[in-house]
Amino acid sequence: MKMAKQEYDSSVQAGEPVGVIAAQSLGEPGTQMVLRTFHMVGAAATAIATSGLPRIIELLDAKKVPSSPIMRVYLKESYAKSFAKADEIANKISEIKMGSVMRRAVENFSKGKILIILNAQSMQAMDLTARQVAARLGKELGVEARVGEHGNIIVSTHTKNLKEVRAITVKATRSIVNGIEGAGRAMVTQAKDGEFYIESAGSNIEPVMQVEGVDASRIYTNDLFATYRVFGIEAARNTLVLELKKTLEDQDISVNDRHISLIADAMTADGTIQSIGRHGLVGRKESVFAKAAFEETVKHLINAAAFGQIDYMRGVTENILVGKQIPLGTGSVKLTIKRKEGKKK
Repeated sequence: MKMAKQEYDSSVQAGEPVGVIAAQSLGEPGTQMVLRTFHMVGAAATAIATSGLPRIIELLDAKKVPSSPIMRVYLKESYAKSFAKADEIANKISEIKMGSVMRRAVENFSKGKILIILNAQSMQAMDLTARQVAARLGKELGVEARVGEHGNIIVSTHTKNLKEVRAITVKATRSIVNGIEGAGRAMVTQAKDGEFYIESAGSNIEPVMQVEGVDASRIYTNDLFATYRVFGIEAARNTLVLELKKTLEDQDISVNDRHISLIADAMTADGTIQSIGRHGLVGRKESVFAKAAFEETVKHLINAAAFGQIDYMRGVTENILVGKQIPLGTGSVKLTIKRKEGKKK
């Protein structure tokens, strides 16, 4: 009687050292990556985006704030077909600081007033009026700000203290006069299918989602922790996979998706984003020897001795360290031989 052929759906062979292979698959091409940055196109044209090895390190170290945050804002159907409507939303989002639209600030300490002389060309280019700037400035600083002669802004500080007036001047020059804080400069871009969307050289997705016309379900940022806060750990995990893949592809490096997915899964398995290092995955290992083999060797061994910790030698690193067979591959198979005893005479 012939036995039916059994089919298996397993992704890998039992005992396959998937972690080691994933680490090698990303680590080896990582030695060929270029230590450089490049200029982004579109909205982020004025910013420098981190790429190559620095970006990979940033992602794997789970940096709380990326050095070059980028945001892609998609619009609802009625807005996505019109450049004028998309540009209107971009102006609402685009972060503009006072320093970008002023020439200089003149302080009058005897009267406790500050005269802010605006740059007419910059104001026109950014489609702002002196009245709008004065209203936002007064709201940001909590002081009285009005439009004076020649379209300049007069800020009344209600104090003649030199130090306090100077502090308000510094705050005024750094304050936001238009848009959403942290969103950066936004610009309208057109996709291949003709749809208009907004790219921004900054990231602050919570308030952007509240802007009328924005499709909140399709907003994207390369900021892992912002994605985690707003959309949850699964979205953050997917963002991590996409960012790793994009960074590698930009360098013409091909790594199988399974290895990248495994790394992202390991970093997000407990519901938070952990780095790969002594403060993350390695630091939380059960094995004393595994932690000591990575960094801070003496510290881990002293703590283990002082608190009577036990190493059960279940992992790969600790077994290699002491010269034992690792519990993977052929080392994961245990055979028992049943001996047939002969008959007694």
